[in-house]
Parts: sequence; structure tokens; C-alpha cells
Amino acid sequence: MTSKKATLVGVLAGVVLAHPVLAVSQEACLRHNRILSWKTLDERTVLVTDRAQNRYAVRMNPGCLGLTDGSATLVFRPATDLGCIGPGDLLGVRTAAHGFISCSIVNVQAA
Repeated sequence: MTSKKATLVGVLAGVVLAHPVLAVSQEACLRHNRILSWKTLDERTVLVTDRAQNRYAVRMNPGCLGLTDGSATLVFRPATDLGCIGPGDLLGVRTAAHGFISCSIVNVQAA
């Protein structure tokens, strides 16, 4: 009977210790009103830094036309003003060559 209790305690301890790791793998909360700067990595990925110096990788699929243009202006359009930017939200890209284009965000992860 004690080996069953020891096994149960071991399993429960593993679950408790694994919980923070599982929480980190979920999508990060990037608020559009906290964005400090951004850098385009490619036509599908933007690296965003918020005011607390946290970095996020924002990904679009398919790619976003004009995103790699050095003079591009980005406009994040979340579903709610105070909510996190996430899947289904829009990223607007304005360039002289292409005008204004909206791209759908696939995910936001801590970088």
C-alpha cells in the first residue's frame, strides 16, 4: 500500500512542477497600447517589444505584402481595446507602394 501512495505522491508532484512550464507554452499577452517598438524579421513575422522590454513574435499566415518595406507603418487592430493581441486579430501595413493592407495574425508568442 505504501508503494501506491509513493507513486501517487510522485505523480502529483510531477503535475505541480510541470504546471508553470505548460503555462509558458501558451500564447503571450501583448497589448497594443503597450507596444514600444517592432522589427520585421520576414513577411510572416514581426518581433515586437513592449514598454516592459518583453519581446513577442507576432506571426501571420500567409505572409503580409509590404511588411519588409523599411518605410512600412504598422497598425495593430485587436478585437478589444484592452485585450491581448491574438489569433484572428488584424495587423494593418501601410506602404507607399502597396497602400494599406490588412493581414490576419495567427499567433503571438513570447520571444
